[in-house]
Amino acid sequence: MESKIVCTSEKILTLIKERGCVSFTELENSIDDSYNLIFLAIDKLVRENKLSLQRNRADYLIATPGNRFESKEIRKAS
Repeated sequence: MESKIVCTSEKILTLIKERGCVSFTELENSIDDSYNLIFLAIDKLVRENKLSLQRNRADYLIATPGNRFESKEIRKAS
């Protein structure tokens, strides 16, 4: 199980490095892993201080620490 979490963590970090910031919904739609694996990977990365979370209305924004919390999805809506 731990190796699956590590693999999902790597996918998440790669995606966030490409996009800068993503919503949880974007992340779910972009990664072909179960909700549980995604959630466990995010928890692991936040505990390791590799990701930051910010609540945004009904969703969460995910970014690397120090990165601006502004996803492409939100920029389109503005």
